[in-house]
Amino acid sequence: MVNAPFNAFTVDLEEWFQGLTSTNRQVERWELFESRVVYATHLLLDILRQYQVRATFFTLGHVADRQPALMDAICAEGHELGIHGYYHRFVNRLTPAEFESEVGQSIESVMRVNGIRPKGHRAPYFSINATTPWAFDVLAQHGLTYDSSVFPTRNMLYGFPGAPRVPYQVASGALWELPASTVKWAGKVWPMSGGFYVRALPYTVTRRALRRLQNAGEPAVLYIHPWELDLGQHYNQVTPRERITHYFGRRGLAAKLHRLFRDFRFGPMSELVAKLEKGSPLAGAQAPELAYG
Repeated sequence: MVNAPFNAFTVDLEEWFQGLTSTNRQVERWELFESRVVYATHLLLDILRQYQVRATFFTLGHVADRQPALMDAICAEGHELGIHGYYHRFVNRLTPAEFESEVGQSIESVMRVNGIRPKGHRAPYFSINATTPWAFDVLAQHGLTYDSSVFPTRNMLYGFPGAPRVPYQVASGALWELPASTVKWAGKVWPMSGGFYVRALPYTVTRRALRRLQNAGEPAVLYIHPWELDLGQHYNQVTPRERITHYFGRRGLAAKLHRLFRDFRFGPMSELVAKLEKGSPLAGAQAPELAYG
């Protein structure tokens, strides 16, 4: 795989109750729930270390402020920090002013960890879409150089059907958008890039999809949440949908990650952006004017 495209492995760093849609909006109750992000993240760090994989951790500001020792451990392993909002709110439910406040607060929280200004952002629930073209400008104005918030297909919670599937530039070229990876098959765009999809799909399907991307010269952008590896976390008040999307397939995820890191090469998002800037065939692609108004 010497000539294979560079792939990015990313982590949405959040607590289990911040990822659940039923509890994520109940900020006043967050302190009542058991915090498990430290334990869960160390499970992931151990796997990444075994395969010498460096990742990008899109970090919720709320977590960064409350778990400084965990943040130090992530940085000590050589991983990159990005931002993931502060309160894990849907961007498409915020006003531009509210989003700008979240971005600024998140940057401050992450910078308190190591003094390094983050370069990248991922919206909670991939919630930047055709209704939020202003979000890219806000990110660029805060000095960020890449975003990974577009999910170029549709599921029950989010999505941006019709958006480009490969990296492209927005905000007048000031910002790279690196969408979560999908594959195009039988005339349709299919999700496969991480989280629930890696848990739910047989590993052979994930591997075949990644090889399809590599054969097309497309880099893969995969993501995971630490709570997906935590087999000891249980919450009995989940909705029927959450019981599937939040819990299904956890038991087999660690083994899938071991196989994934043996089969493919991954690194942090900033390295993928650097390669694009140096003249990848994908560099210079622009978002379609129609999609962003």
